Amino acid sequence: MLALLLAVSGLFAADDFTVYELLAPASHSFDIIYDVTQTREGSPYFYNPIRPGSVATNERAIDLATGKVLELAVVDGKAAKAAGGVGARTADDAQYLRVKLLRPVPKSAETRIRIYKTYTDPPSYYEKDDGFVFDRPLGIKRNVVVLPKGYDLVGSASPAIVSTDTDGRIRLSFLNDRNDQLPVRIVGRKVK
Repeated sequence: MLALLLAVSGLFAADDFTVYELLAPASHSFDIIYDVTQTREGSPYFYNPIRPGSVATNERAIDLATGKVLELAVVDGKAAKAAGGVGARTADDAQYLRVKLLRPVPKSAETRIRIYKTYTDPPSYYEKDDGFVFDRPLGIKRNVVVLPKGYDLVGSASPAIVSTDTDGRIRLSFLNDRNDQLPVRIVGRKVK
């Protein structure tokens, strides 16, 4: 079902789209699939911020037009600013996943990429009682959070469309229509 969800997301190529697939709550980890478009003419890179406090692993990226694997490096804010990839007010010690595009973005065009990674972030995803809490602001316009297998939804602090995948996992779809981050807090409990 996740593959179908990602295939459907291609219908909206101009929008960024993120899937958070929650792993076992004791791991404090979740897989992220992030579809994004780089539109800055001449840009050879895309810079994806690594949130403070999060540990990113298993990173890889592909060019969505060709399926080719793209080069990755973790760089600090100082290097990203020097390359013109982020704003001047970015902290020098901020961390970014730098994705090298197959070619610089042509004039009046765009490059669409998909980034895969696993985040471990105990402050935003943790066990509580017989369940879990996922408490993370989401800045991307379209987001999906897939609960771990064997867990029910207890509540969501932000409105979501709730559905069930064919494997029984619960999926919450969020639309961030704000100019800032959507405060997402999901509470789940283990099915008994």
